[in-house]
Amino acid sequence: MIITPLTVAEEVRPPKASSRLNLLCVDLFPELTLALGFLLIAKLLSSQLELGFVVPSDGALEFTGMNYAVPLSLISVLGLFLIVTKQAMRLAYYVTAGMAYGVILVTHFNIKMWMSLINPALWDEFFWKTDQMVRPLVDASFAARNLVDAIFPMSEHLYLFAFLAMFAGSIIVHSMQSFIVFRKVIFTAMLVHVLGALSYLVMPAIGPFLYEQGANALETARQVHMYDSYKALIAGGRPWLASEGSQFMFAAVAAMPSLHVASSAVFVFYAWNHARWLGVLYLPLFLFIIFEAVATRWHYWIDVAAGLALTALAIAIAAAVFRPIEAYYTKHAHHQKRDSPYSVAPTRLDPSASL
Repeated sequence: MIITPLTVAEEVRPPKASSRLNLLCVDLFPELTLALGFLLIAKLLSSQLELGFVVPSDGALEFTGMNYAVPLSLISVLGLFLIVTKQAMRLAYYVTAGMAYGVILVTHFNIKMWMSLINPALWDEFFWKTDQMVRPLVDASFAARNLVDAIFPMSEHLYLFAFLAMFAGSIIVHSMQSFIVFRKVIFTAMLVHVLGALSYLVMPAIGPFLYEQGANALETARQVHMYDSYKALIAGGRPWLASEGSQFMFAAVAAMPSLHVASSAVFVFYAWNHARWLGVLYLPLFLFIIFEAVATRWHYWIDVAAGLALTALAIAIAAAVFRPIEAYYTKHAHHQKRDSPYSVAPTRLDPSASL
């Protein structure tokens, strides 16, 4: 099913609604606009600077220990649930928003690969000096990492697992409690990847693992793989990008800002404000991600601060974008059909669930 402005307007249009307001409230308009706008920026960079735009190959995720079956299986289970429960409009949103998210991720990793070809001046030496200025915090990160390692024997996998758990938890909880909040979570997460990719070009950096080894052997092995691909890209330039980029696009390395921290902060913010119990569960995972980002030597502490600032900016933009949409659905909630994605029963924990 393809969502069109007419289809959605028929689903929720109240009597005598203005055409301008309807345009602001067209479902998927912010998500699709963000994805297509980001893709256009990347295509302009690709054309003007002769940078190859690639899509990932089948084995691009192998170095992470994952494959495409993991996200595809989760999507399939969710899609099957929505089909069985006959939630056609919500399924249509998930499919279309999922495609938009996919476009943003592919575009993000292309720009990440282009980082040093666009701006070759690395800032690692400066960032390393800032890390030494706050060395007690770096040492505290190592200490926290060693403590977690003593408690959890498989803690080397926890960095990725904690992030994926927060991502999945946010999708499940917010989509069931309040669809408009769920959309804000997805849009903000998308926006973090857009702003983060563009931020890589401002003060490019590889990471503190250039200067010292991190506390996680698994992540260190991944760093070796990614840094080798980075050196191959710098040596081979645009021809290497065209021939090998599809295989190594997920191995693109960039430290400033930390998007693991930034994206995790998005999930914590919305959970704390709309499902407090989930936010409480997220806090220890979030703190672990912050300390682990530093202890693995993926990131300098200044990357963490920049990631949090990026999250604050993305949340503010998302609030501005969705303010008229929230107002529209709040004002005309009584005109919505029962099977509309926005007709979710209110919950005590979520004051906006009536949207």
